[in-house]
Amino acid sequence: MKGSWLTPEEIQYKRERKEKMIYLLLPVTAILIGAVIAFLTQMTY
Repeated sequence: MKGSWLTPEEIQYKRERKEKMIYLLLPVTAILIGAVIAFLTQMTY
C-alpha cells in the first residue's frame, strides 16, 4: 500500500499549487464582488 503515500516533493508541489490557486482566486473574487456591488448600485437608480 504505497499509493497513498506522498513524497516530500509531491507535498511541496501540492502546497505550492494550492497557494497559487488562492492567489488567483483572490483577485477574481474581488472583481466579482465589485461587479455585483456596481450592478446593485445601478439597479437602485
